[in-house]
Amino acid sequence: MSEPKPIALPDVFCVSPNQVASAVGEDVAILDLDHSIYYGLDAVGARIWQLLQQPTSLSQVVNVLVQEFDVDDATASTDLLALMAELVEKDLVERCASSVA
Repeated sequence: MSEPKPIALPDVFCVSPNQVASAVGEDVAILDLDHSIYYGLDAVGARIWQLLQQPTSLSQVVNVLVQEFDVDDATASTDLLALMAELVEKDLVERCASSVA
């Protein structure tokens, strides 16, 4: 079995169909239906989750974060890639395409 492809900003992701999520104030609670485990995301994570409801490139997500939050491009990129690695590991999001056209 080959190693999973590293996550990069041009990659397009969307939420996994094996979860349900609900807003809780500014946060979001996610239930992994396969393992019956709840996860929570803060306001920034909730915004990312909202953006991933449709297939979206991570570079587009970074652009939105920089516009809407007090964060620079480098920090937004680094933090987003770290969060995406966790969400992929927990099967809450999946790669929808390898790159944007």
